[in-house]
Amino acid sequence: MGLSDSEKAAITSLWDKIAPDASKLGAESMNRLFQSHPETKSFFTRFDLTPGSQDLLTHGGKIFNALGEASKNLDSLNKYQDLHTNKLKLNGDHIKLLNAAIVEVLAAHYGGDFVQAAWEKFLSEVSKILTSS
Repeated sequence: MGLSDSEKAAITSLWDKIAPDASKLGAESMNRLFQSHPETKSFFTRFDLTPGSQDLLTHGGKIFNALGEASKNLDSLNKYQDLHTNKLKLNGDHIKLLNAAIVEVLAAHYGGDFVQAAWEKFLSEVSKILTSS
């Protein structure tokens, strides 16, 4: 992974603050994605897309908790590669849009503790793994 030690430290230290609110922040990120890019809603037709819905809290929590796992051990993401690339057919462009929403949410909530460049790099690395076959 191409993260420096200081970038890794910035991600890990912020994750400790994010973890208790992972579901809420994940849902907020998804809601922001849907507001900015309504076409992405088509991938979640079976979800209640109302802001704060249980579906968004659950799925947003899964996304954020997976990022938490990745922040501790990027190698563990390889086990998700087949699921996301071949079965769910994740679109790399849509993941980039979600990454941007995540960055906006984290910046809004964590201000001075948030190292944007490190998180953008981290999310980019995670995206590469999830969309490569």
